[in-house]
Formats: sequence, structure tokens, C-alpha cells
Amino acid sequence: MRDESATHARLPVWRTDGLADRLAAYLTDQMREPVAVSALKRFTAGLSWVTVLFVMHPSSGGVREAILRIGDPNGLLAPYSTLPEYLTFTTLNAETAVPVPRVLWHSDDPATFGAPFLIVTRLRGETLLPRWPGAETEVPYPHAKQVTEDFATHLAAIHGCAWRGTPIEALTPGATVETCTHREIDRWSMHAAGPSGGLEDNAMRYAAGWLHAHAPKSDEVVLLHGDYRVGNFLVDDGRISGLLDWELTHLGDPHEDLAWAAMRTFGGTRTTLSGLLDLQAFQERYTAASGRQVDQHRVRYFQVLGQFKMASMLVGTEQRLRNGDLHDIRLAVMVLQKATTLMGMLKMIEIAA
Repeated sequence: MRDESATHARLPVWRTDGLADRLAAYLTDQMREPVAVSALKRFTAGLSWVTVLFVMHPSSGGVREAILRIGDPNGLLAPYSTLPEYLTFTTLNAETAVPVPRVLWHSDDPATFGAPFLIVTRLRGETLLPRWPGAETEVPYPHAKQVTEDFATHLAAIHGCAWRGTPIEALTPGATVETCTHREIDRWSMHAAGPSGGLEDNAMRYAAGWLHAHAPKSDEVVLLHGDYRVGNFLVDDGRISGLLDWELTHLGDPHEDLAWAAMRTFGGTRTTLSGLLDLQAFQERYTAASGRQVDQHRVRYFQVLGQFKMASMLVGTEQRLRNGDLHDIRLAVMVLQKATTLMGMLKMIEIAA
């Protein structure tokens, strides 16, 4: 006889029956008045958190749009917690002008939606997508200059956030200039290892050892976005109106964000960020806004770490695929990139060395 409860447990959290009803019930309880929910729309571009736009209708009036984000237990970066984004958004909203959403409600309790979730304000704008190699002959992006300046200025503001003594300290407790990068290597080593407790791939073991052996001592520990790149911000009327996807935020060396933004994995070239924004202009503007010089040797090191993270994601995804836990065909297809990602990582180590 078929086990219906087991089948239901393996369904994607965002597709389980009654999402709108459960959302309305949760909001009614939180707002202490009847709340109706309408116009649910899932954004399909992301590969990590499930993101659903909806409209809330409190009985007292004041209809407004909001965003529900659910940390799929079998998503790319699982397991998820709402704490990093909640702490970061709360602090940045209080201390800076960085355009991030405001958290309305959040919880790691799976009782409501089957997984950790946040409900945040909606930011206006459209996502700017990377331009992949081979598309360089296309018409230049008309807002490239201003968006490049905004992208660099916002990163400088994030890195300049006075996080000591704020809730952000809890992101990476005890992080120091000596330990922050080593802790990030260990974090992704654990992600690749999964429940087995050991790195299964010789290339990953070798890369982890190389990264530890060559990790530079940071000049300072700053707040990092963790996934700062084209594709993770909104543009409205030619200006960046929102910075998205903060699930990898942590404390570390500022070059980690600078290197990630320029990764070839995201369509970057020797001269561009994701084939769209000028790399040199971005780094020069960042230096002017932050007062920090960009060390190209460190950028190359952190790009190796970035490739190690990408490989770790694919290793972890492959494990879930083998266990029959994946329900997103895009992630299953991504696993096919594991071999080329590992080969690219080893080549990057050769070049960096």
C-alpha cells in the first residue's frame, strides 16, 4: 500500500496544498485581525530559496504586496536558516542606506510552511541577468556606467558597516583576521562532505588543503554579502534599487566579495562582471568609496575559494540527487557540471600558485 504521508513529505514545500490558506492563517494570527491573501506568484529564476510574491488584504485596510521566502530542505544551499538574513537586514536598515528588504516576520520552525521562512517587503525593480560568453557583440547595456557605480558604492557601504556590537556579530562568532578565511573553507568542506563526515572527492580534499595552506591573513574583518554578483540585484530606472539573496552573508575578508562578483562562473571575463559591467571601473569606484585598495593576488586566491564553493554546492546537490530527494530538474542538470567545475578549480589553483 502506498504511503501517502511519505509522498507528501517529499513534495516541494512551495507546491504543497493550501499554501495561500496557510499564509492567510499565519498572517491573521500575527496581525491579530482577519487577513486574506491573493495573487500568489512564484519567481522561478532563483535556485536557492523559494520566492513567492503575494498580496495581503488586512480587514482594516492597507492592501500591500510582500515576499514569502521558503528555505527548501532540498534546495541548493540546504539546510537553511532565516537568522543570517534577518540579522543582516535588521542591522543594515538601521545603520546604512543599503537597499535591502525589511523583515516583517520570520521563523525557522517548519510547522507553518514545512521549512524556515521569511516574509519581507517587496522592493521595486527588475533583475539584471548576466550576459554569457559569446554575447559580447550585443548592444551594450545602456545603464552600465551608473549601475557599475551603484554596485561598487553599495558594496563599499556593506563592507563599511560598523558590525561590532550589533546582531551581525552572531553571523560568524569569534571571526578574526587570522581565522575568518579558514572558517569559510571549513564551512564549505562540511557542505561537500554532507552526513558522511568526510570529503568524498580527492580534488576537493586537495583544494581544501591548498586553500588552508595559502590563505592570506586579512587586513580586516568586514560584513560580506556572500553572493554579490550580477543577477542578485534589482534595477529601477537605471539605478540599483535592491540587493537580494543574502543567504550566504558572513564575516570575512572584503576580497571575497570582490572576487565572487568577477567569477567566470557568472559570465565574467578579464574585463567585465558577467559580461555587462566594466571590471576596472567597478574596482576603481570601490576603492574610491571604501578607501581600500584591491589586491589582485588576493582576488585570485578568493576566486579559487569561490570555485571551491561552487564545487561544494554541486557535490552536495549530487548527494541529494542520489538519495532521490531532489525535485527541481534544474538542480539535477547542474550536477552534470561537477566534473568541469572541479577541473576548473584545479586549473585555477595552478594559475594562482
